[in-house]
Amino acid sequence: MNTNRLTNRDVAAILSGVAARLQILDANRFRIIAFQNAAESIRNLAQDINAVDAAGELTSIQGVGKGIGDAIHHLLANGSDPEFDALFAQVPQGVVDMMQIPDMGPKKAKRLWEELGIDSVAALRAAAETGQLRDLKGFGAKSEEKILKGIELLTKRSEQGADERTPIGAARPLALRIIAELRSRLPDSAIERIEVAGSLRRWKETIGDVDILCVSTQPALVMESFRTLPEVADVVGAGETKSSVVLGNGLQVDLRVVERKHWGAALQYFTGSKEHNVALRELALKQGWSLNEYGLTATGDGDAPAGEQRFFEEEAGLYAFLGLDWVAPELRENRGEVQAARQHTLPELITLDQLQGELHSHTTWSDGGASVAEMAEAARARGYRYWNVSDHSIGLGIVQGVDAEKLRRQRAEIDAYNRRCAEQEIDFRLLQGSEVEILADGSLGLPDDVLEELDVVVASIHSAQRQDRETITGRCLKAIRNPHVDILGHPTGRIIGERPPTEIDMERILQACLETGTVVEINANPARLDVSDVYARRAVELGCKLVINCDAHSPRELELAEYGVGVARRGWLTAADVINTRSLAAMLALLKDARKGSSDQ
Repeated sequence: MNTNRLTNRDVAAILSGVAARLQILDANRFRIIAFQNAAESIRNLAQDINAVDAAGELTSIQGVGKGIGDAIHHLLANGSDPEFDALFAQVPQGVVDMMQIPDMGPKKAKRLWEELGIDSVAALRAAAETGQLRDLKGFGAKSEEKILKGIELLTKRSEQGADERTPIGAARPLALRIIAELRSRLPDSAIERIEVAGSLRRWKETIGDVDILCVSTQPALVMESFRTLPEVADVVGAGETKSSVVLGNGLQVDLRVVERKHWGAALQYFTGSKEHNVALRELALKQGWSLNEYGLTATGDGDAPAGEQRFFEEEAGLYAFLGLDWVAPELRENRGEVQAARQHTLPELITLDQLQGELHSHTTWSDGGASVAEMAEAARARGYRYWNVSDHSIGLGIVQGVDAEKLRRQRAEIDAYNRRCAEQEIDFRLLQGSEVEILADGSLGLPDDVLEELDVVVASIHSAQRQDRETITGRCLKAIRNPHVDILGHPTGRIIGERPPTEIDMERILQACLETGTVVEINANPARLDVSDVYARRAVELGCKLVINCDAHSPRELELAEYGVGVARRGWLTAADVINTRSLAAMLALLKDARKGSSDQ
């Protein structure tokens, strides 16, 4: 085997490097996005990229067209590509590294490189420390301070090492695909039951490795099929009832085969969490039983004689034997769920099918990939009864914002669609809103008289995210107190594994949302999942209203709603806590200005 061949991560890193250099050179935006999308797809690709290339199937990878596919083929065959080599030679790696500094975008990095000859983070630090940046137009002493602080944060993250956990948005599709492939490869009789377990079943936002549990009377056949799946890059453990493999993207997957009579206890045990399992074991011991992944064994300290065993084909039977209601996997973090199960006070958690619409989304009017009508049809196909068009306002530099004049033209398009629905007696309505930018001083990207005309206004922060705690909190509070802002979008601004949350004081923010009636968003995009389950539960404890939105930029991204529901369930939320489980009229009545959106209902 050629140990020098490029891996999935190598190729993804090269494509990301190409995209970054194109950004610095101010190349065509769509070309940049194409390389970024291809890099992300390959980074999360389970199969070995070399095997995909050998099969002539590079263009089957999402986001890889013929041009990028040909370049990847050349790269894998020769270890380099002329176009890529030219870009890497033109823009030094140090300039690309500078873009990793908080608030240092491609335009700033390019200016520092071209106008001051700064071509590395080290050179930038030296220039900032000696006051060489303040004479450059648009920079100053405060800019130098922010840059130095950003370099310090970058250095700390580098010293701590990369996060070894995989975001759920990458792990879950892989796990479900593996289960589907096993079912398709094997006869129906080979697999009686199969399900993901571990932190993935609990819908944690990041996954250490994937656990899959299976009931089969042919474990050897199942194990052999699992170890030879095309996604498998390496087999690190091979046994009769357990195998461990590493996929092409580095994610480890463990498969266990158990007997039918052990399924309930095994699924509970391997779902975890460790803390929840400890609490159950302690409860079992108090009742005279020892609990493990096979079932219960009497200790002799209770009514049953020592050594007596109890097995459970279903989890619910195990919980019931211990005097508990069944606990949904999302709640199993030892955060009071065992006590609630004993007292029969567990909440009836929200489910995906209870969502009746969404209130944060994008179309081609800003940075979305589909038209208003295309997004509306996708929402209708999901069974939604309403959907809010909330394209970015002006004030956000990375996208083409929608101003007052464009909003008027967009309104005409939305009204026309709604008329067609009414004429055909279709129970669906498009709303018009905006994801209005919260600017650095707390003002908004659109004036109040424009916001007043919109149905639903989402306010979000996308820029200056490294402001100090007091500044960014005050900035957000000012927006929340605007009477026209209905929803606070992705409040902490984090990107899981890539960008930490802002320094915002979430307790003060949630208190202000309660006082003003501002709805708190759970952003279902698995890269964000913002607010987190912890903040979602706190919001409900305070009495805040929440909404689950996909922040969809394409029809396919509407499928991400299940991730937001997973966060909500981990936060103990019921349908009553989430405004978009209600009918259109009931939902609108919960916004700050209940008169908004009242026409044409």
